[in-house]
Amino acid sequence: METNQKQSQELPAQNIIAIEPKQQSYDTLKAARIAETLRELLDPEYILLFGKLADGTPHSDILAYDLLVVTDGPTHYSWYDAKRYLKMKLPYIGHGAPYINLYIYTRQHIASNNVPFFYFARKEGIGLYSRSRKIARPRDGFDFDHAASVAARYTGTFMPLADKLAGYAECNLDKDHVRESAFAMAQAAVYYYRTLFYVYHSFEADSCDVRYLHHRLRTLSGELPLLFESDEYYPKQTLHCLNNSATYAQYDPDFFVESDELARHFDPVKRLGEIARRLCNRRMELYTKR
Repeated sequence: METNQKQSQELPAQNIIAIEPKQQSYDTLKAARIAETLRELLDPEYILLFGKLADGTPHSDILAYDLLVVTDGPTHYSWYDAKRYLKMKLPYIGHGAPYINLYIYTRQHIASNNVPFFYFARKEGIGLYSRSRKIARPRDGFDFDHAASVAARYTGTFMPLADKLAGYAECNLDKDHVRESAFAMAQAAVYYYRTLFYVYHSFEADSCDVRYLHHRLRTLSGELPLLFESDEYYPKQTLHCLNNSATYAQYDPDFFVESDELARHFDPVKRLGEIARRLCNRRMELYTKR
């Protein structure tokens, strides 16, 4: 621990890396390097580590650095660009914590969106970097009853629709309806993921691409990577199939997929629905208890 603190202090003074000694569930030196690299790219106002590694309200179920990066204004780079930059600059940073989740928002966006996600991150997060050495924290007294009500309404609207689409897809595998089946299955997956995103963040996801949504949400449950990501023995093509179906089944007259091929992907999509529903219910219970 003393070595990590000493090495962190040796970073250039202008970077103002100020890791709070609140707890030691994470590698302080690694966190400092991540924060410094993000500072180089984004010049943020401050960076907070929140969630499980900060001993705060859980966000990722998988061990991950959940980082809120707050900027003065729009940046040239998205969260995905920033992750790629981290991977290139710090290729070995993932050892011991293979996932980094970046949430890059402006001060103005956060101020105009009073939602639980930002409240937890700003209230409980550990400061990794601050340009002014002072991080504004929200006041107590957040309206979690309202957040639970909004999340329940959203879930009650779109989860049943996703279930109906998944059921329709499974019951229409004959050659005359395979296009409809493929499209319905892909849309069901999009609804499951977007509902999960909304319940955890209280605002809409910025994409309907199922691969993008999976990458954004994969750390919320250790089961999601098991469902959709290949390993050294078994390649998995479900996300690729779903994305092709969502993109081409609507308008491409040459779109075709074998019924047997499509049928192989039904079970992962149904499991996705079960996982998403369980995670949404857990989050809404958290809001209610607060």
